[in-house]
Amino acid sequence: MSFLAAPPAPHPPPPPTAAPPATGRDGAEPAGAPAALLTRLHADVLPGVLPAGPGGHVLLPEQLVVRCDRFTTPGGPVRRGGPAEELVGHLRTGVGPERLVALRVTGAGPAPGPEGDAWAAGLVGVRLAVAEAALRRATDRLAHRSVAGTATLSLPMVRALVADAAATVAEARSLSALVAAPATPGSAAGAGLLRRAHRALDQCGRTTLHLLGAVGFLADGPGAALRASELLGDAYAPARNTSEAS
Repeated sequence: MSFLAAPPAPHPPPPPTAAPPATGRDGAEPAGAPAALLTRLHADVLPGVLPAGPGGHVLLPEQLVVRCDRFTTPGGPVRRGGPAEELVGHLRTGVGPERLVALRVTGAGPAPGPEGDAWAAGLVGVRLAVAEAALRRATDRLAHRSVAGTATLSLPMVRALVADAAATVAEARSLSALVAAPATPGSAAGAGLLRRAHRALDQCGRTTLHLLGAVGFLADGPGAALRASELLGDAYAPARNTSEAS
């Protein structure tokens, strides 16, 4: 994997400089920006409707919450308004000024049919992009730091953490591909695969936070996108079947 490629030895390390963030395909926002990724997924799958998770929670970019006039329920979209909707809070993503808004909506839940399946699968894709961008940033940062003349990325403990994070990304990607198989979307098996993918991405995010060091725990730092990603998993991962082992 590219994450595990050995970095060149420093000769000597250059003065520290702030590397510009990697940009997305259109160059308009950094790669792995949660708000931009969620906005694109929403436009493709459920335009005009707030997708809710199994517990009635919504976690979406602020401008989408303002624009949408309905929310999803298992029986179809319902118009917003009234005491059913509770603002839980706002969440910085560490990428630009965008914030995510968290709502709790009584009676809300995942959309039925293909739209609900597409949102659930697409959300894993969003989290994968966030995880890969954060891991790439962490390894790029470590490649330009050194300990006693050795690049930090070459230290055995660091490389083991990178390998663990890369393995969980690969696991989540494989599980996501299985969910996309024709017989799987919307099935109990597909829901179980999505839950496993979310758990793998949670583990990847926590490992990457360790690799980022102190900067990963800044409120507006790169770790904020990982924390937002884990909360997306909390809000939208399929509900566990009561008969399923913990």
